[in-house]
Amino acid sequence: PLQTGIPRGMTLNQDRTRFYVVDVSYESVEVVDIASKRTLDTFTLSRGNETIRIWGQAIDPQERYAVVLTKSYRKLSDRFEVGEPTLLKVDLATHQVTDTVPWPDGDTRDRARMIFSPEGDLLYFFGRDIVVLETEGFTEVDRWEYTEALDPGLGRFDFGFPEQTYEEPGTFTGLFTLRDPVQNRRIMGIARVHLEERDVDFFTVGPADGVQFALAPGGRRAYGVESEVGNWRFWTFDLDERRVVRREPFQGRPRMRLVTSSNGEQLYIYNAGHTIDVYDVDTYDHLRTVELGADTTTELFVLPKP
Repeated sequence: PLQTGIPRGMTLNQDRTRFYVVDVSYESVEVVDIASKRTLDTFTLSRGNETIRIWGQAIDPQERYAVVLTKSYRKLSDRFEVGEPTLLKVDLATHQVTDTVPWPDGDTRDRARMIFSPEGDLLYFFGRDIVVLETEGFTEVDRWEYTEALDPGLGRFDFGFPEQTYEEPGTFTGLFTLRDPVQNRRIMGIARVHLEERDVDFFTVGPADGVQFALAPGGRRAYGVESEVGNWRFWTFDLDERRVVRREPFQGRPRMRLVTSSNGEQLYIYNAGHTIDVYDVDTYDHLRTVELGADTTTELFVLPKP
């Protein structure tokens, strides 16, 4: 068990040897060594009657510091005083706040997606545009209006930059949607984005459906799960041939998340419960159910063998 209690969010460090775990109260961070399953460190930013909750974090690739999105909650005699969302730079050795990171464009928000470049010299801040900050003074050095990255006339590029375990740092592969301006319908496609080069390679696969996406090891295949109640389906995508290979119904469950195994031979369905259902990638046959003994409270990470 973790020293800080029930986990709520986990961030993987760049070399995939540690988790930075935020607890269910969003107050504490626990650093866990994956190989030994030991806790290496814990810290909180709360002090006295001021509670500091951590709503997001990005870990420097060298693990010298973290940039965390926080809100303060102070209990007064007649009310609670809630502070504005603030980006803080936290020294991971001393646990001290060493700087406040200005919001790009002064646009304060309750949620933020931040990713360091592999070398740690840049911090990518995701919003309507991707704002690139240097990490000495956290000033803007570049900006990418990525929503217009597709061919002219195809419309807005709606892409969430999903982080995949089997992807190299700075590369993102996932589903996106756009609106067909001629037939006025939503279209689904698959894109692979190299962030540093601003390179987008994409292809469309058909009308947009509510499909979750999981990349397989090697990056040549991917799988999807459609979660409409009563219409659960598995999808298989061939990324080399840029097409849907197969899709078939199966007996799903109301809430599902999908992960592929580290050998690429199995699919794991989990979420909202204490079980993981294991399926064969070729036949979609249900192989077994893994009992966890407790409900899942975070996403499932499946890491390649060292």
